Amino acid sequence: MSLKEMANLGLFSGTKTAKSVNVSFRLPYYTQWGQSLLVCGSERVLGSWDVKKGLLLSPVHQGEELIWGGSISVPSEFSGEYSYYVVDDKKSVLRREMGKKRKLVLPEGINGGEHVELHDLWQVTLCAPFFHSFSCFANWCFPYSSCKKFFFFKGFFLFPLFWKCM
Repeated sequence: MSLKEMANLGLFSGTKTAKSVNVSFRLPYYTQWGQSLLVCGSERVLGSWDVKKGLLLSPVHQGEELIWGGSISVPSEFSGEYSYYVVDDKKSVLRREMGKKRKLVLPEGINGGEHVELHDLWQVTLCAPFFHSFSCFANWCFPYSSCKKFFFFKGFFLFPLFWKCM
């Protein structure tokens, strides 16, 4: 990475350098041939919500799981929002995860040179078209939740009962 790119990312300003933190994204997800996962977010280092400029993740097999991962370097006071996308080889969006945008706020007191690893699961909500007819089921399963969120993992829907969404 050139000095100009680092300055544009906010890693340093003038002669004073900011302490950077390496942030890794990890997400288990099975794709079709020719598809990839990408993380895109509110901050420039994650594409400023322009998927074509987002961080393309790389697949790695771990046992029987396919784990997608990638890393960025950010200032220690970094915060922003992000989401995952399934894209084709031209970074055209084929699918995006549902639900609220994820928030990334580094903990106070984190030192430069440290590594933060985010282990995420693909978000799916009951707002998906397939589940519109199941609203009575959702209301029964989640009577105290305003979100009605569940997750899809290894071909199964995981219904966390009574989860409170933030």
